[in-house]
Amino acid sequence: MRVRRPRTVAGLQAMVAGGTRVRALGTGHSFSRIADTDGELISTAGLPPTADIDAAAGTVTVASGVKYGDLAQRLNAAGWALANMASLPHISVAGACATATHGSGDHNRNLAAAVRAVDLVTADGSLLTLDRDAGPARFPGAVVALGALGVATTLTLDLVPAFPVRQYVYDDLPGGELTGHFDEIMGAAYSVSVFTWWRGGRHHQVWLKHADGDPEPRTGPGTRFRVCPRTRPRSKKGCPARGTSGCPISGSASPRAPAQNSRPSTCSPGRPRSPRSRR
Repeated sequence: MRVRRPRTVAGLQAMVAGGTRVRALGTGHSFSRIADTDGELISTAGLPPTADIDAAAGTVTVASGVKYGDLAQRLNAAGWALANMASLPHISVAGACATATHGSGDHNRNLAAAVRAVDLVTADGSLLTLDRDAGPARFPGAVVALGALGVATTLTLDLVPAFPVRQYVYDDLPGGELTGHFDEIMGAAYSVSVFTWWRGGRHHQVWLKHADGDPEPRTGPGTRFRVCPRTRPRSKKGCPARGTSGCPISGSASPRAPAQNSRPSTCSPGRPRSPRSRR
C-alpha cells in the first residue's frame, strides 16, 4: 500500500484513472478500518486549499482536504460560520462529511447536512458534480458515501452569519446523573460535550456552549449545574465553596476553577478547541 498526494485536480484524475484499487484518505482520524486497502491511498491534503465564499448564496466552496479549524477561521474573518462544527480542528471537511461525523448538539444536524454540492473524481477519472438543488434525484446518498462513489475534490457548504459562543466547563459529573438525566443534560445548550476517563464513576468534564442570544445556563440549587464562587481557588478535593469532596448541591457538577478558565469564554464557532488545546 502506498499513499499518493496529488497537487492538482488533473493529477488526481490521472491517478484515479490509472489505478486498479484506490481509496480516498482524509486526515486519518477515524478509529475504523474504512481507509484500509491493499491498493493505493489517495490523499487530497495536497490540493490547493481553496475556500471561496459566495455571500449572495450564503455558501462556501471548499477544497476537500481543508481542515475545519482552518476553514472556520477564514469564515469568521469574513463574518460567516457553519451552523455546526466538528469537535476537532484537524479533521478534513470531506472526510468528516463522507463519514457522517456528527459534531455535538441536540438540535444540530450532522456535518454532512451542510453540503449543498460535491465535486467527485469517479473511477474513470472524469469529474462529476452532484448538486442538492439542481439534481435532487441524484443527490441523496452522494455526501455520506464513505468514498465509494469517487474522490471528492470540493464541497459547497451552507453558511450562517457568524455568531459568538460562550463556553462553560464543569468538572466531575457523577455517572448516575448523566444516565438518569441524559436528555436534560445533552439539551442544556447549543452544543454539549461530555468527556470521561471511563473510571471512577464520574465524568471528567462537561462543556456547555451557548450560542449568542441563548439564555444563560440555569444554575444554583435544584439545577443540574451549580456555579460556585469564582473568587477562591478550587480545592483539590472538590468544590471551592466548601473545600470538601463534592459540591454542596448533591449530584451537581462543579465548575472549573478560575485558573483553569472557569469564566465563560467568548469565542467564535470558527475557532474550535479540543480538550488538549485548552490545557
